[in-house]
Amino acid sequence: MTNDIKKLQEKFGTNLREHVVLAPFTTFHIGGPADYFLETHTQDDLAQAIILARELHLPFFILGGGSNVLIGDKGFRGLVIRNTTHTITMKGIKGAISGGIKTGSVFVEADSGVPFNLLVRFTIDEGLQGLEMHLGLPGSVGGAIYMNSKWMDTSSYVGDAVYQARILTPTNEIKSVAKDYFHFQYGTSVLQESGDIILSVVFELHHEDKKTLWDSANKSIVYRKNTQPQGTKTAGCVFKNLTPADAIIAQTPDHTTSSGYLIDHAGGKDLSVGGAKVSPIHANFIVNTGNATASDVLQLIALISERVQEQFGVTLKEEVIRMGEF
Repeated sequence: MTNDIKKLQEKFGTNLREHVVLAPFTTFHIGGPADYFLETHTQDDLAQAIILARELHLPFFILGGGSNVLIGDKGFRGLVIRNTTHTITMKGIKGAISGGIKTGSVFVEADSGVPFNLLVRFTIDEGLQGLEMHLGLPGSVGGAIYMNSKWMDTSSYVGDAVYQARILTPTNEIKSVAKDYFHFQYGTSVLQESGDIILSVVFELHHEDKKTLWDSANKSIVYRKNTQPQGTKTAGCVFKNLTPADAIIAQTPDHTTSSGYLIDHAGGKDLSVGGAKVSPIHANFIVNTGNATASDVLQLIALISERVQEQFGVTLKEEVIRMGEF
């Protein structure tokens, strides 16, 4: 352990570990070892770990729920910070009670490491509307904001419910920013370019009957079960859907924007490489059948992309984030 790394050890003690295999911390169950691995449980520890890594010029990345990521077979040369911050707080209410009916907004703050499913269940149990359709969404709050995750059967995005967030900037300043700061679009936010790190998020929600919320949430779960692979090792959708404009330009069948449709109709559901296989349930999912490597997945992605390009003239854009050495 170098002198620089000893500074991390002095701060975090035995919580800092060496040569930790990352596969168990991802939904793909794929990935080699990190040189250094640290779990942070509070916003302060998360911020301090990032600041110290930056000061030491130590490569790092933050691992939340482990979905939507493919980690290389050779692992990661640097520090992996597993964000397990876990606090959810009712911040305040803006509104009134009229005729026995609550109106206005309720503000709920969640640490970026909170599993998004846990947050959704909390808000439903509190009778708060705004996130219920995202029940079943894998990953953490921070990851959902980073990707502006979308509920597949509607035009509802996680970013729609954001009020403000607490971030750590690339210059190590901690500040609160409003929703507009993130420039949310399909599958993207400013975080993918800015280098800002989410510490916590405040969501603006509204009062609603719990039964109504659970009915909506359960419909989402049923939809997911009917259209996505369940109980499998997968990182979620591999490719982004097309924009309507791109679909028109490419003249896809019925101007479909669905990457899954294009993969399926290009014969993609028949493809597999090693332990990686295209899901027979949804062609935009790659499943680790038990012993897949990152190399298997990358080769399969290349095959899928080639099939779609040949059949439809469309260049698919990857949604899964690659991290580490391949």
